[in-house]
Amino acid sequence: MGVHEDPNFPSNLDIRPLVSATSDADARFDTVAQEGAIKSYGIAGRIWEASHAMLAYLDPSSPLEFDPPPPTPSASTRVDGAPITAIELGSGTGFVAARVADSLRPGCDLLIATDLPEVCPMLEMNLHASPALWVRPLAWGSRDDAQVIARDLGLAGDNGGSSPRRLTHVLCSDLIYFPSLLAPLLRSLLHLTSAPFVEGSGSEPICVVLSYKMRSLAKETSFWNAFGLWFDFVPVLSRPLVSTRGDEPLDRSGSAQWSRFSPGDPEDETFVIIAKRRADSLFWTEPDEDSKLLAGVGASGSDQPKSDDQFEQLLLMGMDL
Repeated sequence: MGVHEDPNFPSNLDIRPLVSATSDADARFDTVAQEGAIKSYGIAGRIWEASHAMLAYLDPSSPLEFDPPPPTPSASTRVDGAPITAIELGSGTGFVAARVADSLRPGCDLLIATDLPEVCPMLEMNLHASPALWVRPLAWGSRDDAQVIARDLGLAGDNGGSSPRRLTHVLCSDLIYFPSLLAPLLRSLLHLTSAPFVEGSGSEPICVVLSYKMRSLAKETSFWNAFGLWFDFVPVLSRPLVSTRGDEPLDRSGSAQWSRFSPGDPEDETFVIIAKRRADSLFWTEPDEDSKLLAGVGASGSDQPKSDDQFEQLLLMGMDL
């Protein structure tokens, strides 16, 4: 990708709408809507495959049990009623945000859909009716954009005495693709999991949920090698919920075997991954140069290049635990 090229309109762009029963049931996201959005917004106007894995994981009515369990509010998993405050990076059409917002509690939970400033009008159009949702510009790698959101959440020290709203989750759906965007994406993840979004090293770490479809591992490996230096992460596992009688609630104590969660084609190399910042990484300094960030400079408090093998080990285990 050229230095000045719009990331949503790379050269030789030739994409078609994603056809699925879920998106085609909603006129905001069906194939006709996607065709128009692609013409106006390029890559951001298409719904991408791993979004369905994200939504399947976050579905409160899923017939599956997950490990780790999803954060989506439900009577069984959110007994304490603690509020969710989530930011979605690269929201695009708003397809994921719209579906997730439907399961949130207005006045309690909040989802902030973000994308480049030129994409936000599409988000505003598609998401204006969601009461538990904000739209904000956030270019990957922009500390300034992250700081504006921090101020909106009352986290920047100038909140006029109102109670700050702590970030609990960051959602990333099918964002690992162009090599030139890998470092800015990682940089935004570091911004959103550092002060002022976290109170300190002893506070509950922000949970990052990534749905990822492997397309070109050779191009994508550098992200995982660097990401794992700053974050611990695990793949989501699933197993069927079981019930002895059809009129009884699903029993979560079944003995079915856990396997890597990958809805759809069993051969599809799609993951849902849960990540949290390494506690000591909050004291490291990220380098300004993208090439150095991907090379591991700054991680472990060292200026030496390095890499992490968590994702490689996941692949070597056959991607099935």
